[in-house]
Amino acid sequence: MKRSEIDKQIDWAIEACKENHCALPDFAFWTPEEWKAKEAETGYMRKVAMGWDVTDYNSGDFDKIGAVLFTYRNGDLQHPEDGKVYCEKYIAMKDGQMLPRHFHYFKTEDIINRAGGVLRVYCWNSKSKEENYAVDEVSDVHVKCDGIDVTVRAGGYVDITPGNSITLTPGMYHSFEAVAGKGNLIVGEVSRVNDDANDNHFNPEVNLPPIEEDQPARHQLCGGYVQ
Repeated sequence: MKRSEIDKQIDWAIEACKENHCALPDFAFWTPEEWKAKEAETGYMRKVAMGWDVTDYNSGDFDKIGAVLFTYRNGDLQHPEDGKVYCEKYIAMKDGQMLPRHFHYFKTEDIINRAGGVLRVYCWNSKSKEENYAVDEVSDVHVKCDGIDVTVRAGGYVDITPGNSITLTPGMYHSFEAVAGKGNLIVGEVSRVNDDANDNHFNPEVNLPPIEEDQPARHQLCGGYVQ
């Protein structure tokens, strides 16, 4: 993605959060220069990748496949003795936008419709490591939605309306969609410690190219998705 496009989408996400009464912390508004000035006191924040992230998953069409993510809080997977064993995010999605299919090796997460339209979550089981974690296109998927047991056919979906959630466990493939025509979404994620650099397994595989630096950055990225 171009730097100008990344900054534009963060501006959009900030406005979407305001419109949906989802308040952001002060550091969401720091410029790269402010991050630099606060370098001495923000080492932990940088280490655990707190802040903004934007990706089109190399689709070339952000409005169709992409997301703006903001990590509020996170722990250090390599040093759990630091005490924080959880993560919280907002994921801002445009009407009709999707996130590609993936699972997590380690992370269990509650995905919550915080505000806006309807979140559609598609689910599959994965096969074993020896089978290269292939997508299981046959077996039913068993999930919990706000603690209620729900069974989904392979590749089927659950629609999550505002205030409701779904729990996704390690090895469970999932893909998100902001249902077209239902409005933009602010999705919440509450999970175990998040490590986007090592804990995401995409199918099909996603390879992110470097950012095209067409202008100086106005927003600081946390760097969780290496681009």
